[in-house]
Amino acid sequence: MRVTRTPPERGSVLALVPAGFLVFIMLAALAVDSAVAYLGQQQLHDNLVAAANDAASAAIDHATFYRSGAVVLSLPVAEQVVCDSVSAQHSPQLRAEKLWLGVRGRAVRVVGEAQVDAVFGKAIPGFGSRHVKAVVDSVAANGPGQNAAQPGAAWDLVALPCT
Repeated sequence: MRVTRTPPERGSVLALVPAGFLVFIMLAALAVDSAVAYLGQQQLHDNLVAAANDAASAAIDHATFYRSGAVVLSLPVAEQVVCDSVSAQHSPQLRAEKLWLGVRGRAVRVVGEAQVDAVFGKAIPGFGSRHVKAVVDSVAANGPGQNAAQPGAAWDLVALPCT
């Protein structure tokens, strides 16, 4: 049996290293920008949770409550409370915030949208910012077991002029 030796291949791995490194950097940049967008969405959600809870507790129509014992939320008061709450929480990473509010009986729904600036995506046209959205419901209850939202018809949302 005769063993033949083939000449060693002289390929250059050095040319592949910069390409692999570039792919690695791009994946890391994508991961960072996705994390920034996720954190922005969580911040928007947290702001809306606080605003909805504030509205559910502060917008109770006192005249209706003392007259009949029913818990009903006042839309004009809820609008002002949501605007005040969101502006007090000032989140600098959220830009172009838009808010909508719906009140149905003792339940309140706050919907918000915002833009979050990317860290590395600014270098790529069209990827400089991400759009995030959150929806939050809160219910004012006047006794145990009455804290579930009422299912049914769609919410009539009103755009808030506060942002």
